[in-house]
Amino acid sequence: MELGTQLERDITAELAGGADPTDAQFRLLVESVSDYAIYLLDTAGRVVSWNTGAERIKGYAAAGILGRHFSIFYLPEDRAAGRPDQMLAQAAREGRMSAQGWRLRQDGSRFWADGVITALRSRSGELTGYAKVTRDLTSWRQAHERIRESEERLQAFTDHSPAIMFLKDPDGRYRFVNRQLLARFGLRREQILGRRDQEVFPGPQAALFAASDGEVLSQKSTIELEQALATREGERIHMVVKFPVFDAAGGVAGIGGTATDITERKRSEQALLEQRTLLAEAQKVAGLGSWEWEPGNGRMSWSEELYRIYGVDAMAVQPSFEAFLERVHPADRVLTATVVARALAEGRGFTHEDRVRRPDGAERIVRTQGEIVRDDKGRVVKLVGACLDVTESRNAEIAQRAAAASLQSLTRRLVQVEEAERRRIAGELHDRVGQNLSALNINLDIVLGALGAAAPQDLRLRLRDSLGLVDGTLQTIEDVMADLRPPLLEEYGLGAALGWYGEEFAKRTNIAVEFEDLARERNRRLRREAAVALFRIAQEALTNVARHANAKRVWLRLEADAGEMLLTIRDEGSGFDPAAAQARASRLGMTTMQERVVAAGGSLELESAQGKGTTLRARVPF
Repeated sequence: MELGTQLERDITAELAGGADPTDAQFRLLVESVSDYAIYLLDTAGRVVSWNTGAERIKGYAAAGILGRHFSIFYLPEDRAAGRPDQMLAQAAREGRMSAQGWRLRQDGSRFWADGVITALRSRSGELTGYAKVTRDLTSWRQAHERIRESEERLQAFTDHSPAIMFLKDPDGRYRFVNRQLLARFGLRREQILGRRDQEVFPGPQAALFAASDGEVLSQKSTIELEQALATREGERIHMVVKFPVFDAAGGVAGIGGTATDITERKRSEQALLEQRTLLAEAQKVAGLGSWEWEPGNGRMSWSEELYRIYGVDAMAVQPSFEAFLERVHPADRVLTATVVARALAEGRGFTHEDRVRRPDGAERIVRTQGEIVRDDKGRVVKLVGACLDVTESRNAEIAQRAAAASLQSLTRRLVQVEEAERRRIAGELHDRVGQNLSALNINLDIVLGALGAAAPQDLRLRLRDSLGLVDGTLQTIEDVMADLRPPLLEEYGLGAALGWYGEEFAKRTNIAVEFEDLARERNRRLRREAAVALFRIAQEALTNVARHANAKRVWLRLEADAGEMLLTIRDEGSGFDPAAAQARASRLGMTTMQERVVAAGGSLELESAQGKGTTLRARVPF
């Protein structure tokens, strides 16, 4: 910055034009100036005059500086470099020179000086000395430095911002851009500063920018808009904010703006929207609703499917915990609220079923699974849950249980009918067929005795053969009656009946049977239907051994505890694959045995393996 005041120009012009520095009027002018240091130097650079301004600025009184070389005002490094003499030489050569730099006061402090040295010559052109005019610009320099530092801070701030930043004048010319803008569009600073959008960007994009600038200028207010910008990385979506910059008079002095890349956020939002749509569809298909509740502020949200489960319109009901309880059947509300409160108090999840009453009066059964969500400090921040409409499954379970109960009742009735029929048939065989055969046996025996020895031999042989057939038939009928209605089971209990049947089985099949009765006297206390069920199961199991097991030995064991009677039947035969047991159930009589034990209120277990025999356990309650 050069001195440019009229006073400085007048003084230097007078001196350069040959004015006499000793002239009284000229000296009076110079002496009266206090804002400038004005003094004369001889040809060697020594101070020969000193004004008030020089004393004020440099701190020297006239008596202390006159005759001394002016280099005393320069920094040591400038003196060492010969800078003062170089400046005099330049002034002598060019007639005038100006320079700015740090100078020294008498007290050693520094100030920023702006000085002009003018060469003084006689009318003949001979160098007679120099005039030096100096102004203290320290305050100006400090202000300038503050402005420069402020601009550097602003540039650094904007360059480190992730957003694009720019400033335009009212004509649309860029006056400031940050590093992000240059990097995003692949530009250099000189390619955009001082230029309009149409000089920098493609036509459609420049028109888009100019249109939004016009809106800011016309409305004199901030605008926000999403724009797809063509950058060096391809098309990216930006959130653009533009605002007017006002001058001191309130006029629009420019347009400022920022642009933040929100491409990834928009993609995330789109992905989230797609996921929510997919979740809503999945919930609709599964009949599964979801909710979130923040107990601290009471905020609650429901999924679309939850509104459907509750039978309410999303526009008509504001989700809240109270609104949730209103949906619950009045008889279930206290329990439901208690379950939720306990989950919050104990900080754990819960599973609960309650009845939901819809506005049309219909009731649904809803199973709710709730989970606690905590922050990084372990505090409960929200409760999330999923609600599944289980009404149809519950109705199906009820119907299934009813069907199972009916089937069990029917099975029990069939077993009872079977046993009753066995008893009836056994009674018929005993009372009619058995009695008639006994009478026939007596009659035949009487006839044989009445004939005596005089009867033909072949007739007597036929009568004896008939008596043998009747006796054999009676024995067969007795065996059938014993099988239909074991007399030992009725009179002495299950243990005695199984022991007898095991012996009979061993005689018929030559398969050794070992029977161990650990129940003893408790056999007589077993309910008749339970005892009959175990006896029939033993019959069926031993029949299976004889037909399929290829076993040589069978073990039967009867034992009792406080509430059950257990029958175990084990063989050391060929066994079979348990996985095929279901397929072989009919052939092995498993269905019949299962029905009998279920009808008696008990259970049946089967264990088997290839080559390792089979074990059957039947349990019935007393």
